[in-house]
Amino acid sequence: MNHNTTAHTSPRQRFILNLSESELFQHYQKAFHTLTSLPLSLEATKDDSPIDSIITRKGVAGVVETQVPVRVGKNTIAVMLTGAVRLQPANADTFAPVAKALLDEDRTAAEIRGAKVHFEHVPVMEPARYEAALAILQSFALQLGESAHRLLFATATHEPEAVRNAKTFIHDHLAEPMSLEAVASAVNVSPFHFCKLFKRATGLTFTDFVNRARVEKAKRMLMKPAARITEVAYDVGFQSLSHFNRSFRRIADESPTEFRSRMKHGSPALLAA
Repeated sequence: MNHNTTAHTSPRQRFILNLSESELFQHYQKAFHTLTSLPLSLEATKDDSPIDSIITRKGVAGVVETQVPVRVGKNTIAVMLTGAVRLQPANADTFAPVAKALLDEDRTAAEIRGAKVHFEHVPVMEPARYEAALAILQSFALQLGESAHRLLFATATHEPEAVRNAKTFIHDHLAEPMSLEAVASAVNVSPFHFCKLFKRATGLTFTDFVNRARVEKAKRMLMKPAARITEVAYDVGFQSLSHFNRSFRRIADESPTEFRSRMKHGSPALLAA
């Protein structure tokens, strides 16, 4: 093991590495590649990352790459990267801008030939098909964010079994009325001890954890056009629409309506590399 590398790996990077090795991400990575022939990777963002929507960066000769944010609450913790793809077929002149750029950098003929071989193997997709693939990734990003929410604090060393069991119980009963006393009883711990134990292990109060879990589930449900916001609110366990709206805005930094609109109309912005 390279101890120097490990020493400089942040807790967030270690967490995202574990998430990228999870069965859930591996399954979607394989499915996405089968569907599109594109690679899919997961990278941690910096703590102050401003990325909160899909970004498609346009390079030379019609090659693009896309970043899809993975969010927990209002925080972007990682981005999924699609790898390079061309949105128009190559022809005899397509590689010319690339070759010119390499010549300007004083690259050798062998390097340019190698770049041409690599360029010719970049997958080609019709723009409409690529946008459809990105829509699938948006939905997956929500699921991955929900999974990250569950795992975020479970990666801490020696997390008490009672806390792990409580998290499972909470996620399995989100749609039901839930009290701290009921969950404490389900994991055989006194309410007083459970309250202190849960906050120490997760960094969140019991109520905040439950509300965050409900909002993450609501995000996935809101991706379905036929789902009504009021029904979603009650289906994830909120007892009133006003409470749902307040909690959603506090956690996601936007209203349910704004979130749905952003998911529906937020087509990828083409940005210069």
